[in-house]
Amino acid sequence: MIKINKSNYEFYKEIFKVIWEFEAKDRKIDPNADFSPLNVLESWEKESDALARKGLREGLRDSLTGLKHLPIGLRAELNRNLTSKNFPSINVLTSQVRNLPKKVLKKGKIKNLDEYYVIKEVLDDMEYEITELERNELSKIFAEFEKNYKDKNDS
Repeated sequence: MIKINKSNYEFYKEIFKVIWEFEAKDRKIDPNADFSPLNVLESWEKESDALARKGLREGLRDSLTGLKHLPIGLRAELNRNLTSKNFPSINVLTSQVRNLPKKVLKKGKIKNLDEYYVIKEVLDDMEYEITELERNELSKIFAEFEKNYKDKNDS
């Protein structure tokens, strides 16, 4: 997963900004509306650096996961927007999310909440390209993580 820390926060925030502005334009939403993720992120920055980093990581992960639903032409346009600003390509950015289900299956467990939320999105997306056997195994791993997490946090 993408690691966001104090030294790379601004870099990833700029990537998130490019993606958000592209999504807002595509959805015909005012990118500067009060509810915009960038405005929310900036309010979190005033509250806590750690909260802002976590929010950026989650928002970026959600945005990258959702990019697979973009038509090819729009993906290419967004990719040009990113690379023209010397940011990584969509393929580089999404590879960490895209490769995670295979990694989780190989190790047989979800190791943290970041992985948990990616696997949740994979399982919720019935069009995600995994076999039925892989989906069933991921569901078992997912349920085991939820049970252990709940047990650990209830004590």
